[in-house]
Amino acid sequence: MRFVKRSMAVVVWMCAAGCGGGVDVDPGAPEQCVPGRQVSCACLGGDVGVQQCLSDETFGRCVCPGDTGATGGGSASSSNGTGGFGGDGGSTASELTEVDIEARHVIADPVRGVFYATVGGDAAAHANSLVVVDAASARVLESVLVGSQPLTMALSDDSSTLWVSLQGSYEIRRVDLTSGSPVPAEQYPLPSGEWGDLGYAGPMVVLPGTTGSVALSLHREGVSPSYAGSVVVDSGVARPDQTPGHTGASRLTGGPAGWVFGFNDLHTGFGFYSLKVTETGLASTEHEDLISDFYTDIVYADGRVYATNGEVVNVSNPSSPKKAGEFAFGGNAVLPLAPEPRLLMVSVGFGSPAVLRLLDTETFAQIDEVDYPDLDIEEALDLVSTDGESLAFIGSGGFDDSPRLFVLTNPFDG
Repeated sequence: MRFVKRSMAVVVWMCAAGCGGGVDVDPGAPEQCVPGRQVSCACLGGDVGVQQCLSDETFGRCVCPGDTGATGGGSASSSNGTGGFGGDGGSTASELTEVDIEARHVIADPVRGVFYATVGGDAAAHANSLVVVDAASARVLESVLVGSQPLTMALSDDSSTLWVSLQGSYEIRRVDLTSGSPVPAEQYPLPSGEWGDLGYAGPMVVLPGTTGSVALSLHREGVSPSYAGSVVVDSGVARPDQTPGHTGASRLTGGPAGWVFGFNDLHTGFGFYSLKVTETGLASTEHEDLISDFYTDIVYADGRVYATNGEVVNVSNPSSPKKAGEFAFGGNAVLPLAPEPRLLMVSVGFGSPAVLRLLDTETFAQIDEVDYPDLDIEEALDLVSTDGESLAFIGSGGFDDSPRLFVLTNPFDG
């Protein structure tokens, strides 16, 4: 993953003088408001602000320098502690704790208030295991062996069942969570990809209302692009209708009942996919010019798909997605804070401090930010939360640096 700073087209609109704060600009002809585009607007005192064209083709409010919706700034107090990192920014920084886990993937369990992290076979500790971390204290509660090179995970919507991808054996494994502790259960071999090659499960989604039906993207080792198709598996039995490989939904995220969404982040087509779940598998429709960039991840929440590069897609009509808007910057991991119109974004990059941003999903403006200048990472992924307060993500310093799990309290909460 990498930090991508995206340039945005800016169209200058003039407005009448004598406005207080920011002035909502009359966009004129409807075709001039292009969803996702930022335009300039006039502020009191001659300053220039920014407003965003929203998904309904009307402009949001004008955000002026110094407004609540502008980039947060100023100094903030830092908290220090063993294994912790202080921060700077518009809000008071919470302590960020590094957990001694070489995590490959992390997800949150809101029912039990814990994070689950997978650890690969070459790790110094907890090799080939599923590790349970208490969200409030960042303490490792237990570690359970699950199989060869565990990678991605997916949790059922009732939090009773966890599915784990075993990259080393080309299988997925069911983990029973009903007893309180994870209990590894059945392992199922994955179906072959489009060309008959064995592959491992990348992103996975447990279908709503089920515990055993999983939509997943297949990936092959040692080829580029690695994508080998998407498939639905019911307790180890693959439905026959599988999507084509090479170019397709290499990234997957959930959706409303009967749908999942995907994005091609491995090939320059950069297609966005509506995947209808049928009794026989997946029916895929490609849509263009909605999301772009390599290695962009996607997250679904409340009728929208949020991309880590800052682009947002309105999927309230799953068969006809539309661009909802775009933030003025990109990141590495995002977390919608439904039902509030807020989004958290982690942005890191070479030579730049790690930043946690609080964003407004209606105006597409930044509300606040906290910097972590002492956090030495260049990559980040999997920003998750159990309750909107306790957060976790994975960070690393680059190719030769082992991934690390970080846990913190949301500095913007309340």
